[in-house]
Amino acid sequence: GEHVQEHPAEAAGRADLVVLMVPFDQVRGLLPPHVVQDKVLVDATNAFAGPGTPADLGGRGSSDLVAEWYPGARVVKSLNTMHFETLAVAGTAGGERLAHFTAGDDGKSKEIVAGIISDLGFAPVDTGPLHSGGILQQPGGPLFNRPLTEAQALAWISH
Repeated sequence: GEHVQEHPAEAAGRADLVVLMVPFDQVRGLLPPHVVQDKVLVDATNAFAGPGTPADLGGRGSSDLVAEWYPGARVVKSLNTMHFETLAVAGTAGGERLAHFTAGDDGKSKEIVAGIISDLGFAPVDTGPLHSGGILQQPGGPLFNRPLTEAQALAWISH
């Protein structure tokens, strides 16, 4: 928008970690792939075909596509399952922490993202590899837009 002071590629080039928080149909080509080479790339996007309708990706996870479009990036699916209004207040609310999920194929990258989730006041819960764990989190998946406490999320993941 009008308040952007630099191109996203310039900002991403200086970052150690990049979070994609744009509409899914704008992800491909947003950044030159070399800009995120060897960086943690958090896919916080959701693929929709229309309002409230998950996109048909032919059985692929949206994060599988992100990883394909940005080869060499260390993609972690996270920060996408909670409605923004819940996200804005839940990390500072009292009581048991709500879960935010991570899925990825690089353990160190998931640890980094889990640390950020903890710092935001949420409980990080690992859903596994990028493909299978990412599908659990994307629209239409069983964890999408379900605010679960840490205990509820861990119980769900364990069975």
